[in-house]
Order: sequence, then C-alpha cells, then structure tokens
Amino acid sequence: MNAPIPPGASAVMQPLRAAPARLPMAADIPPRQWLYGTALIRRFVSVLIAPGGVGKSALALGQAVALATGRNFLAERVHHSVPVWVLNLEDPLEETERRLAALMLRHGIARSELEGRLFLHSGRERRVTVAAMADGAWRVVLPDRDAMIAAAKQAGVGLVVVDPFVKSHALEENNNAQMDAAATAWAEVAEETGAAILLVHHVRKGAAEDVDAARGGKALTDAARAARLLSVMTPEEAERLDVPVNECWRHVRLDDAKANLAPVANKALWYRLETVNLGNGTTGYPNGDNVAVMVPFHPGSMWKRLSPSEINRVLDEIDTGHPDGSLYAPHRRGAGSYRWAGHVLVRRLRLTEAQAANMLQAWMVNGLLVEAEYRDAAQRKLRTGLRVMDALRPTQGAGVGATENTVSS
Repeated sequence: MNAPIPPGASAVMQPLRAAPARLPMAADIPPRQWLYGTALIRRFVSVLIAPGGVGKSALALGQAVALATGRNFLAERVHHSVPVWVLNLEDPLEETERRLAALMLRHGIARSELEGRLFLHSGRERRVTVAAMADGAWRVVLPDRDAMIAAAKQAGVGLVVVDPFVKSHALEENNNAQMDAAATAWAEVAEETGAAILLVHHVRKGAAEDVDAARGGKALTDAARAARLLSVMTPEEAERLDVPVNECWRHVRLDDAKANLAPVANKALWYRLETVNLGNGTTGYPNGDNVAVMVPFHPGSMWKRLSPSEINRVLDEIDTGHPDGSLYAPHRRGAGSYRWAGHVLVRRLRLTEAQAANMLQAWMVNGLLVEAEYRDAAQRKLRTGLRVMDALRPTQGAGVGATENTVSS
C-alpha cells in the first residue's frame, strides 16, 4: 500500500532538508508536558486497551473529568488541568451524559467545575473518520483530520478521548500499514493542536495480558507512546487480596503495557466499579438508571484487620522455628513443604494459602523476613530458613504499615 497522502498543509508536506543539529544545552530543552500521571502527554497518542464490558469507557471518562476539573479523584496525579473533548463514537449522547452525571454524583463534582471545560460528541449524531481508503484507489485519505484539528484548536482542548478507536477510521484493522496510517492521522492531530490523544481500544479474544493483546495490527500500539491494559480481577487475585470471588467483576486492574516516555509503573492501579442511581425514576420506570462509576480501590484489607500484636505473635513463632528443630522455609516445595512458614499464617491468622504466600512475599521484599543458611542437625546438611528482622517489626502505635508492601499484583 502507498504511504498515506494527507490533504492540506501539514508538517509532513514541508520541504525536506537535512537540518543541522541545534545542540541546545540540556537545561534549555523544554520538559515533556505531562498532563495526567505518566499516561497522557501533550502532542502524543496514548492507548487504553481492555476487553468489552470491563469499564474502559467509564475509566476514560473519569480521566477526562479529572483533567477538566484538575482533581485527582482516580488516584493519579493531574499535572495540568486542561479543557477536554470526549468523542464517544458508539453511543448516543444521552448515554455519555448518564455516565457523566453518575461520575459527578459519586465524586461530588459541581457543574461549575466542568462548564466550558468539557466537550462531548456522539458518533450517532456525526461520524468522525480521520482515515479511510480512497474510492477505487490504493491510498489513504484523511476526511476529518483537518476538521478535528480546527475544532480542537477552536475549543482550546488539551485532551481528546476517542472511544472507541475502531469507529474513528474506515481501514482494515489487521493491516499494519493501514493501522499505522490511522495512528499517524491521530498523531498529526496531537502535533497540530498540542493536545494529548487517548484512543480507547479493544483486545483480541483470548489474548495475553500485554501490549500485544490489542485487537488488529500491531502498528497502533507501536505508534503510541503509552499504552495501558485494563483487566478484570482474577479469582486468584481476589483470594490474595481478600475480595469475595463473586465480586471479581467489580474490580479491575490497570497496568502499564508500554511506556516509551516514562518508566513502567512498579505496580498495578486498582479500581472498583460502583453503582450509582441517578434518581431519575418516572412513573413508567420508577427505579431510575443505575450507572457504573470508577473509584480507586486499595487492596490489602487482610492487612488492615490484623493488629500489631497478632502480627508479632506470628513473627515470634516463625523466628522460633519449626517444632522439629529446623527453621521455617520461605517457599512451598519439595519434601520439606511441611516446614513452609505460610502454614503458621494460615493457622494463626485464618488466611488462605494464597493470602499467606502473598504476605510472606511482601515481608521478604521489605526485609522484615530474611533468608538465612543454617545446618539441619537431623539431616546434617545446610538449609535455607527464615529469620525475623526485629527492627522492622510493627509497633502498637504505628499499626501494621511496616509489615505491608506495595506488592499487590
């Protein structure tokens, strides 16, 4: 396929020449213009990837409102508040308004905070197609690219949310050259307007949980400067994090799948889908609409229900060692699995084995428990067991914070 042929004056149409390097001093180079966490940045395209029904539209709208209001109610830093334009290219405008109303109710957002700062568009009222194949020709045309640039500039928006990306083009999803053309069209919108672009995209069925899970050609995620994956909590995660398994569907994790311009986050962000009633019941529909809203979720309730004294009793038992005279083992494996320290946590703290394994891992990561070599008198051989670092034990006044680690994924 030929390279995209964009209409109108654009950066790609400027005369080509070899420009001498400017070689500015490092301190004189303008810093990157982050808007939201390390996910949204001016003049770049970011992608939010998720299966259907997980809550990606609710999350994208929440991020848009956070930027428009300057409030970090989704537990990510808002670096600079900017006007935002949300293009929902799939649903009627009323549906986006329902989600917005529920979000405002749940997070206590006043209308005055959004007036003139948030712009909404429905693809039901006017399609937006930034890239398509020219009739009868093997070339790409960009029907709405220039119109998007003009409208975004006129409104002064700093973020454009495109939900879903697939509705913003008329190209072949599995054709990498065509997906690159669509991604390039949005990148040109970002460059010309100075706005961040967030493309909301689906995953392939049965895909692994990484950046390659995105549906269609890989060129889209290759072109994006940041990509994040939203997925539902698994039963195994629910057990570790003390969440009822039947509540898994309400809990989602957000992972960095790709971060070209910033380090990948060292842990997942968790959110919970809460149901908000709009109070808009009528005679025919007395109950009104219930709408899902994203709120931050902080896993680790098993830590919160344990007192420092309970934790210290368990640590005492681990440090004393197994009744057979050996030290407790850090892992469950081999013939010595009966010496696994997790059995103490299961017995004393009423944890599941998965929760016990997660707690032991956290304690070893933060140094409360350390592995030490010792000579097993019965077996007459060197083994590895666990010892407690007393200086890191929790105190009654400090709670159990010192025993908890951020390892939650």
